Amino acid sequence: MEIALTWNLVILSVFIMLFAYNFLLGQNATIKLILSTYIAVLTADGVAKILKQFVFDPSPGVQQIFGEHELEIFTGIRLVLFLVAIVIFSVKGAFHVAVERHDHWALRTVIHAFFSVFSAALFLATVLIYLSGNSFVEGMGHAKEISIYDESLLAQILIDYYQIWFSLPAIAFLVTSFLFEKGKKDEKKY
Repeated sequence: MEIALTWNLVILSVFIMLFAYNFLLGQNATIKLILSTYIAVLTADGVAKILKQFVFDPSPGVQQIFGEHELEIFTGIRLVLFLVAIVIFSVKGAFHVAVERHDHWALRTVIHAFFSVFSAALFLATVLIYLSGNSFVEGMGHAKEISIYDESLLAQILIDYYQIWFSLPAIAFLVTSFLFEKGKKDEKKY
């Protein structure tokens, strides 16, 4: 049996690995990873924008060194900054997530599965956006120009609907905050 290696298969495999990793982390660590991803997106875009605006654009010498490869260089800078920021914020971040536990184990598992899916989709969509040479600060002008976009339906869905993948975890936080109300059971009436 021979399975043809396609971009859809690669993206699906990475998605499943990210989902499993998030599921193994636990709900609190998965939510911390999602928050770290949000912060890392803003960090990578902001630092790349500052480098471009204050180092690259005003300096003709730097522009000559980079030449025609400006898009590739800033794609690499954004991607490296994004990955480094996620690791730093996840491992050494000065914040902790402590979500209250719901009483029923099945609901806890379903909610954790949703957060794991959202985390994996957010991470994959962000990496694809950065690989396409786009920035969230500067806009998304090149997303459909990369070859993976033409060859993979999953890449098209992740890139075209990035705003959905970006906002779903935040919406899930809001919805689940009504399910996990801190201290409701332990409140004492005085």
